[in-house]
Amino acid sequence: MDTRTRSHQNRRDGLQPVGDRTVGASGLSQVFSILAAGAICGLLAVMFSISAAALLFSGDLSEHITIAIAVCLVGTIVLNCVIAVFSSCPGMISVSQEVTVVALSVTAMSIYTALAGARSEADIIVTIVVMIGLATSVTGLCLLAMGHFRLGRLIRFIPYPVIGGFLAGMGWLIVVGALGVILGHTLTLQNVHVLFDAGNVAKWLPATMFAVGVGVMTRRTKNSLILPTAVIVVLAMFHIMASAWGLSVAQLQSSGWLFAAVSHDSIWPSFDSSMLAAVDWHAIWTETPKIIALVAITATSVLFASSGIELSVRRTVDLDRELRAAGIGNFLAGAGGGAAGFQGLGLTMLGHQLGAPYRATGVLVAIVCAAMLMFGSSLLAYLPTPLFGGLLLWIGISLLYDWLIAAYAAIPRREYLIILLIVLVISAIGLLQGVLAGLFFAVVLFALEYSRVEIVKYAVTGKDFHSSVEHTDEDRQFLSSHGDRILILRLQGFVFFGTVHKLHEQVAVRLKVEAEPRLRFLLLDCRDVTGLDSSAAIGLVKVGRDVRRNNAVLLVTNLCETAARQLDAAASRSDAGSHPGQFDDLDRALEWCEEQLLQDWADRPQPDLNACIDDQLARILEDAELSQVMLQYLERLELEQETTLIRQGERSKDIFFIEHGKVSIQLETPEGANIRLRTLGAGALVGEISFCLDQCRTASVITERDTTVWRLSNEALEKMTLERPTITSLFNSYLVRTLAERLTSTNRLVRLLTD
Repeated sequence: MDTRTRSHQNRRDGLQPVGDRTVGASGLSQVFSILAAGAICGLLAVMFSISAAALLFSGDLSEHITIAIAVCLVGTIVLNCVIAVFSSCPGMISVSQEVTVVALSVTAMSIYTALAGARSEADIIVTIVVMIGLATSVTGLCLLAMGHFRLGRLIRFIPYPVIGGFLAGMGWLIVVGALGVILGHTLTLQNVHVLFDAGNVAKWLPATMFAVGVGVMTRRTKNSLILPTAVIVVLAMFHIMASAWGLSVAQLQSSGWLFAAVSHDSIWPSFDSSMLAAVDWHAIWTETPKIIALVAITATSVLFASSGIELSVRRTVDLDRELRAAGIGNFLAGAGGGAAGFQGLGLTMLGHQLGAPYRATGVLVAIVCAAMLMFGSSLLAYLPTPLFGGLLLWIGISLLYDWLIAAYAAIPRREYLIILLIVLVISAIGLLQGVLAGLFFAVVLFALEYSRVEIVKYAVTGKDFHSSVEHTDEDRQFLSSHGDRILILRLQGFVFFGTVHKLHEQVAVRLKVEAEPRLRFLLLDCRDVTGLDSSAAIGLVKVGRDVRRNNAVLLVTNLCETAARQLDAAASRSDAGSHPGQFDDLDRALEWCEEQLLQDWADRPQPDLNACIDDQLARILEDAELSQVMLQYLERLELEQETTLIRQGERSKDIFFIEHGKVSIQLETPEGANIRLRTLGAGALVGEISFCLDQCRTASVITERDTTVWRLSNEALEKMTLERPTITSLFNSYLVRTLAERLTSTNRLVRLLTD
């Protein structure tokens, strides 16, 4: 397929091609789009990085905000350069995200609290920066490994309520962190009263109004320019009002309205190798569980963000490739002391809407961030802290709205309670504990919900469901009248302790029902069983023990090899005789049960072993004389065991009467397996359906022992029709009755299985 054909097909399917576009193909308009999108998205990336930095070093660490800004900007720069090149979606823009920064912030504050008073402030900051870089690099290696082993599909195994609770909990932490940014110190339950101080209300109330206003407008209009416009307007209004009131930059900084200026132009602090000696490695090691949580958070977020980008920009995204790109980016960012991050949904959407879905856009965003890192420290003196607190509040409130308000009407109450529980645990104890609690309760909820699924797909008796063996009329009548002593239960799904208990109860009730005939055989058909655990295997052994105590037999069919071994192991630890019998398929097991019932029939009529073709034809035509005439048109064949009488797919040209022996009708599947459909003996007719319909054979017929058959060919039938039309008419009537009886039996069984 050439490039034009592939592009046309992708446009027809609603997806853009994953390959990059060449800038030179469209000239200056594309260059302008890239420059405009890179500048706008770059400035927004800078703002988001500063907001994330304020969250990273909030509260007691806020006086070191410039270090946090440098850490976040370095992460954003490296991530954009790497992901822009290696992403499966051109135009991908990345940033040090608040979601990952929250986890790093919790870890940083834990280290600061543990070392405060015991180590110098400089040693603590160096330890925290090293922890951030190390955690980011470890996260990158894990993401790279996940992408290499193609584990992008893991996102589908995370329970939806756990994801929702995690995102809602992150929203809560972001809101708390945003308030800490605005107030200048960490907000806790002990000092929550400071929110209502007049000076603090004047800070967080406008920030909250900004967050709510931006949130409402973006949800209603879906316009990507609302955010940058709102930021520009707020900045202008802030400085106009400050100028009108005669407030200087120094006064605004001292009162916490502006970030404190630094004494040098570059934001990036000067570290040297000698400072590594001051790192407290033990403090970092104790934070290993939180770093593991960061890995899980980042991996989940990468997959979620990439899936959202795929839907939003209508491009095919390779999740495993995105994991690898984010892995390389985070590893290199951590090596440079940067914070963890991943693909940004909002900025990527904005870049595409601005007409710049090119890899160069991400590189240009990195250049803008690098310029801010190296030369933009003086700009920090003009950035109001409530603005960045408002940006964080917007993100946090949006997450809380989506997962605590909008989700209330969209998901079942039980799942919503799990989301609420995770948020409460995260807010009261911690992020990792909340996620673990959510996983635990999600597993419990899944077990309870799955145990309510009916394990028995359908239940039939041997009175309505027979084996494929063709019995004599007398045997068939006996089995129909005594077949309710055979109970067939077709199981489904994954069998575990919850569902096998329900099966045990159902069987116990059937064994005690006096109104029903005494059960002789219980067949459990496991064709639709996907697996069973050890408790289910023990439960099946217990069912077999109860069945045996009631002088019945338990048979299990269609078990996979693994499940069969589990059942054997469970039975070997039980008392002798409780081992359920196993058959490869239901038909063989049912044939064995029918044979056992027939053997118990004391007055069973013995078949006439000397019966010949004359008797069969006389029964078909209901006239002994006519049978002798019809015999002249038949050809006698002697076949050895394992001889193919009819081959599947061949053209039908004859029909066979079985005089002695037995044949098996087998269907060959596309995979090459043979399925036994029916077993016919003396007195049966075979090949009649394809013969009547004049079509290819739908199955093969193979002899199970030495067999004698009589062949009626198409030519012989045409000759008989011309010479003996009465015999042909009687024979056709017999064929119609036979097919009608089989259709009636099949319809009755279908109705029974679908009721």
